[in-house]
Amino acid sequence: MIEDNPLFYREPRQARSRQMVERLLNATLVLLERTGIAELSTNHIAQEAGVDIASLYRYFGSKEAILCVLTNNWIAKVQAVYARYADLNNLDLPFVALLRQVNAELSAIPDTEWGYRLLASLMESLPCLRELEKAHELVTARFWTQVFRHYGARWDDEKLLTFARMFYVEVDTALSLAGRLPPQQARHVLRWQRSQAIHLLRLCLPKKKHS
Repeated sequence: MIEDNPLFYREPRQARSRQMVERLLNATLVLLERTGIAELSTNHIAQEAGVDIASLYRYFGSKEAILCVLTNNWIAKVQAVYARYADLNNLDLPFVALLRQVNAELSAIPDTEWGYRLLASLMESLPCLRELEKAHELVTARFWTQVFRHYGARWDDEKLLTFARMFYVEVDTALSLAGRLPPQQARHVLRWQRSQAIHLLRLCLPKKKHS
């Protein structure tokens, strides 16, 4: 039975069920913030959400399934931003303006703040989240490969895709670290990350494209 799969998730169809699932998702974030992953359990999540445990298991096979849904929801919003910039030929923007615009939209996603603070650090320790992140890394790398190529990068496809993956991982790692640090330290990390990103981009783009 599909319900025996610990990563099982049933999409709620009715408004009342959707509200309950939303409470369970929000309760999971509250508990991650309060006690961390070690103390997280489906019983605690149900109690925090004010939902009986049987109702939780109607929609989620495990706490990992809840974490997967939270991560998937965040990833879907990020990839929706990429999709809005898919047709680069219709965009009349200098590279730096495009970069700032995309980053502003990504930063404005409500999930981004808690995603980096609460979920990013779990992606290496939980196999289900690691698989989601691996797939998202490739989607992200392909998006930036398309962007770099549009703005003049001349490397072959394999080298440029590898560079785009490194660019994403470097940025993602810095944002994950910043999400776990006090505000002043986080600002330092983000400033250093921007300087590092500029240096990296100079490696693959013609000077006039990133100045």
